[in-house]
Amino acid sequence: MSNQIRKEMEKIEIPKELHERAVLGVKKATKEREHSLDQANRKKRISTPYKKLSIIAAICLLVISALTITPVRAAIHDVYQRIFSSNKIDDQGVREAVKLKKGGIIDQNYYDKDNDITVHFDRILTDDKETKLLLTFRSDKTDLSHASLDLFEGSSSVYVVDGEERKKLKTVGWGSNYYDDKKNEVAEALSFKSIKKLEGKEVTLEIENVTLWDDDGEQGKISTTWPIKFKLDDAAVSEREIKQIEDTSFDFKGITYNVRRIEFSELETRVVVTGRDTKLLTDEDGMQYEIMSELESQFLHARKVSKKYGYIVNEKKEGVFLRSGGERIDPVFSKGEIQGADDEYIMVFAPVKDRDNCTLEVGADLKIPLTSGENRN
Repeated sequence: MSNQIRKEMEKIEIPKELHERAVLGVKKATKEREHSLDQANRKKRISTPYKKLSIIAAICLLVISALTITPVRAAIHDVYQRIFSSNKIDDQGVREAVKLKKGGIIDQNYYDKDNDITVHFDRILTDDKETKLLLTFRSDKTDLSHASLDLFEGSSSVYVVDGEERKKLKTVGWGSNYYDDKKNEVAEALSFKSIKKLEGKEVTLEIENVTLWDDDGEQGKISTTWPIKFKLDDAAVSEREIKQIEDTSFDFKGITYNVRRIEFSELETRVVVTGRDTKLLTDEDGMQYEIMSELESQFLHARKVSKKYGYIVNEKKEGVFLRSGGERIDPVFSKGEIQGADDEYIMVFAPVKDRDNCTLEVGADLKIPLTSGENRN
């Protein structure tokens, strides 16, 4: 923490817990956790964990409100803005949303005393198909270098709680995170099923268990539960525009693919296709399975794993991209494994500005304008 910020904090009489939150806030993480994903078996990324800082009494809430206009408070929010808008978060949709100040601000802390993990819940964004929860967490005692809130294939889960009902929310993609080994601190953009239908209501989420992955890929866990309660206001909710695409098909490596629809939101752009190799197959014993389609292989061909920035585009390789208004729109590789209908393959790209002027680019030469009602063979 800089001397200037420290001096400003010392002028304000605040509880110990709130001071800890401010200290946490001004620490910026600088190193991406190392990811590995084998293209052949499409091993999924891991996420990262959360914890709790106890709820402060009503008098403290007044202090928090008063802090909203102080230089300290502004500095804290600026730090989180920089974290989630940086290239170290390998989800461009999240980065763009934060830069544009989208989402509902949560600004809560939770402290897990048993494991000495302090978490700051920053903001939440949701639309018709996805929710993003942005947070940071750190510890002075517990090593977080192998900790992950892995909703996809780990021991971690997210639940929405309504009275006595507790419903598990499915993951959407793998999420995005980075780890600062100097601060033992992690920032994460966690992805799970939409909670848009709860708009205007008080929402309680429970994050259960921290997944632990060692260097050999073995899994363990920290058994715990971290609750968070907030009102899902309209600032957190956005709309998804869906354009049905008719009679638009293209041939790639001997396979004919049909573009079924394109979906636009503040967090992403989805292009949904079908083809002979995108369907579920059935073996002689009646078991269903899927294979990697030629289109998916081309989509992943341009993916590169960076220790610093996570999943990025390898500029030396051809892949699959969108072009909108003359601008290349890159894939969001951290949103792999998104499921549609049994015969669909979904490619996810960053958000676009010009939704009426999109072209799908496959490899070096194949360009497919995504215009409804026109055949693009």
